[in-house]
Amino acid sequence: MQVVFRAYGPVRDVVGAKTVERELPPDATLEDLLSGLLADHPDLEVLLYADGELGDAVSLTVDGVNVSQLDGLETALSAGDEVRAAPPIHGG
Repeated sequence: MQVVFRAYGPVRDVVGAKTVERELPPDATLEDLLSGLLADHPDLEVLLYADGELGDAVSLTVDGVNVSQLDGLETALSAGDEVRAAPPIHGG
């Protein structure tokens, strides 16, 4: 299945592109997608993880829903899903 990864801010700088399309197996999770991206761009680890868990330096969403409201790294992906990685937005 095809999944789209959209990168913003420092994630885009590391990946070198705003959009990356990935072919994943039908039962893939967010962790599978990120593992593949880390294999190609090891510097992403510092941005995405803290102590082996998803960190808070980057906000990850699947089809507009923050993964913290889903199943985190175990969030199941479907064909056509859009995963976004962007710096969190803070209001005041």
